[in-house]
Amino acid sequence: MSDDTGTALAEVPTGAHQSVQLGELREIEQIRARNAAPRARWWMWLFRVIRFEEVIILGLLALFVSAYLLVSGAPSLDSLERAFTYNFHGHGTMWMFLLWCSIGTGALLLVAMLPLAGKGKARKLMHGVWGEATGPWARLRATLFWGLGGIRAYVPFLTCMGVYELNKRLIPAIRGDTLYDQLFAKWEYALFGDLSAAIVHKWMHAGWITTMIGWFGLTQIDIHEAAYISYVYAAPALAMALWFLGRRTEFNRFMGALVITGALAYIGYVLVPVVGPKYVFEGRWLEASPGALSFMDDIKARNRDCFPSLHTAWTTLFLIASWKGIRPLFWVYLPVGIAVYIATLYGGYHYFPDIIAGHVLAIFAWWSAKPLREWWERRAGKLPELELKQAQA
Repeated sequence: MSDDTGTALAEVPTGAHQSVQLGELREIEQIRARNAAPRARWWMWLFRVIRFEEVIILGLLALFVSAYLLVSGAPSLDSLERAFTYNFHGHGTMWMFLLWCSIGTGALLLVAMLPLAGKGKARKLMHGVWGEATGPWARLRATLFWGLGGIRAYVPFLTCMGVYELNKRLIPAIRGDTLYDQLFAKWEYALFGDLSAAIVHKWMHAGWITTMIGWFGLTQIDIHEAAYISYVYAAPALAMALWFLGRRTEFNRFMGALVITGALAYIGYVLVPVVGPKYVFEGRWLEASPGALSFMDDIKARNRDCFPSLHTAWTTLFLIASWKGIRPLFWVYLPVGIAVYIATLYGGYHYFPDIIAGHVLAIFAWWSAKPLREWWERRAGKLPELELKQAQA
């Protein structure tokens, strides 16, 4: 090797001679990236077949099934069957979830598509579905795989909602009569002099707010309930919009964060069972006083699903993911998201610590979803998405 070649190798960051063309450098980098990938092992197929979100859900299901078998006083299989029948065929959580998810997805997809259509790029809308496929049969095949892939990636989130039904009926059997409402209420009295829910309720009933809402023929509860129920469709609708537009990196991170949030929230419900001020001080919680903290009757059978606030957590995740993936949706949903935060307190569903815990949980889930997926992909022998993009650049 000549001296000038040695100098060039030392000076060029890639270690290539100056005579090497840019295209060749990229090819070299791709070869290096492939060579750096771990060699195939027999166990890697497990990581390729199963998504890490599915492992989290399967772990949760295993825990809850074990608890149902081992904990005395757990709900019977008949009661669980009735609950699932109601939720899927009546007007329960899952029925409303599927209904509003369909409506909300269409609306949010429309908002997501408008910027492209407005810039004369409407033809690019289907790129996330078809990719580089040309011709009717190739595009039909691409559409089929796109649909199956979306359903596969979406199943863990749907299952997460089903696990919620198992969880909320199991908590009383595990924790008995243990409730932390008294503790949370005492904290709020010490910090604010009253329940945070009561304070927000009074603020929202200021004269000018009531008058302004009355102009539209609405009531306070109409607005807050509409905002509160939006979490049912907002998160899954954003996920579908990301998938439709082909933004797989953002989609994968968002779906992973949603499942992490749900799993940790369900564990939180077991560790810190709370029913919420609306039920503890039912009928008079606006005038609650420290003396009323002893009234804990008739609430033992309520859902103990307040800490952390999953409404808060999933709303915060939506805002983070939409800011990263589809910026127009962030601005569209921001007022609704703020209304969700207010509604959690206005309706008496949560204490202030529930809201703080929800925000912390969402931020942690979003942060942890990325390294978890990268670790999982390395175990599968794949290049993480960022490294793959750099190799293909």
